[in-house]
Formats: sequence, C-alpha cells, structure tokens
Amino acid sequence: MSTTPSPESTAAVARAYERLAGLFGPTVHAEAAALLDDLYEAAARHGHERASADLGSLITAATEATCTRYRHRGPDRSLAELQQLTKVLAAAFTEAGLTLAPSAGRTGAAVEPLPGGPAWGWDGRTGLAVGIYLNGGWDVMVNQRESRVFSLYAPATEAGAREVAVIVHGILSGDRPDPFRSR
Repeated sequence: MSTTPSPESTAAVARAYERLAGLFGPTVHAEAAALLDDLYEAAARHGHERASADLGSLITAATEATCTRYRHRGPDRSLAELQQLTKVLAAAFTEAGLTLAPSAGRTGAAVEPLPGGPAWGWDGRTGLAVGIYLNGGWDVMVNQRESRVFSLYAPATEAGAREVAVIVHGILSGDRPDPFRSR
C-alpha cells in the first residue's frame, strides 16, 4: 500500500465518505485513499487511465473495503480488551474537554452536551454515547434508551479511541455536521 496517499485520492475518499451514513476517522480516510492509489496503479498497468469514468467504482471499492475492515472484526475481542478501550475512550473524552455522563443503559462511555452546541432528547439536554463491541467497531448514539445509531469508523485501538473522541467533540461543538439531525 502507498505510504502517503495522493491529494486526488484523499479528496475522492472524502467525497465518498460524505455520502455514507457513518463517521470516519483520519486513519480510515488515509487507508482508503492509499488503497485507492494502489487500485489506480494496478488499473494503469492494465492500460486504464486514472481519469477514466469507468474507474469510478474503484473509489467505492476502496472506501467500502476499508470501512468493512473497521466495522466487522474476526474473532471476538476479550471483555478485558473491551473494558480497556472504553476506559481509554472515557479518558480521551475528558482530555478533549468533555464531561462524562452516566450511560442510559448502553455499554461504552457517554458525555454531556457542550454549552452552545447541539443537544438531543425529549428535554433537549441529552448528550451522546459511544459503544464498542466484542465483535465489531465503534458506534455513536444519543445517550437515551432508544436512538438512531451511526457507525464510527476508527481503529479499535487506544489511538482509535482518541480519534473517536475528536469526532464526538466535533459533533458536540457543532464543528462537524450533526448526524442525528442532518439525515
């Protein structure tokens, strides 16, 4: 895989991810863009030009393959691994200036809304919760018993937990689109 993705592939992947119902961390963006560069290089060896409209499906292939890698995990992780990732996520939320909240019956970590940012729930004062699962990836939802759920595509690692915290902070501060209102 290419080490530094091209600006063209980085932009193409960003446009593709904007159309999908999920939130994507920088690791996933970079890996998908590098994969796309590699796919274009393979296509060029077979006589296809990068600018060809016939190669548009390569963008889809790169973005979906990378998402799948972070969404579905082979063997289950242990409960201890899950607890460690949740602990790191909670610490990353705190480091990002977010206030932890009791979770509304979900596994993972929850945070309060930020002053002046969006809030949810029947009272308009509910924040977000993030979960990670034994056999899957990260999800974000409104911190209430029933909520729409969005996938957060980031590595299931301590570094990935910090990427997730940045994404959630962006939603809570209004710097990122609110997935619960914009779809």
